[in-house]
Amino acid sequence: MERDIRQTLRMLLVGLSGDATDAERWHPIRPEPDAMLLTGLTPSATLPAWLREADLDALTEEFTRTGFRGGLNWYRNLDRNWELLAAYSRAPIQSPTLFLWGDRDPLYESAAARSQVEHMDEFVPHLQTLMLPGCGHWVQQERADETNAALLAFLGLELRTHIRS
Repeated sequence: MERDIRQTLRMLLVGLSGDATDAERWHPIRPEPDAMLLTGLTPSATLPAWLREADLDALTEEFTRTGFRGGLNWYRNLDRNWELLAAYSRAPIQSPTLFLWGDRDPLYESAAARSQVEHMDEFVPHLQTLMLPGCGHWVQQERADETNAALLAFLGLELRTHIRS
């Protein structure tokens, strides 16, 4: 992933977005048993409207400084996390919760992920969900206005334009 950080970020950001073409789209389920994360991703010649070159520059600079290790360690430690949190298994989340998701998120190609979303309300009794058609994994970037409106509505606030005189 760190061989060409800009290319990696570009492929992941485009490949998991709702704007990805079939050739660019990342697929979590692959026929090759030893496929790596970036296997099958092709570099996109253009960026989606929600992602600017300046954004990619900033992300590239930061990941060049920090690398991917910190974020990847969460996934490397999944088994240990399950062990540490075993006491909370199946415990309901009682707080009001909003779950936003895009119907083109490649993660939902996985039957396990789809099942988790379908059964989420069994463990989150005060759940509100909002599916955004045509949206991929990066909901808050791909649909910033809809995300903000949903968050404000969930919090019982209204969107106001403040004008300073």
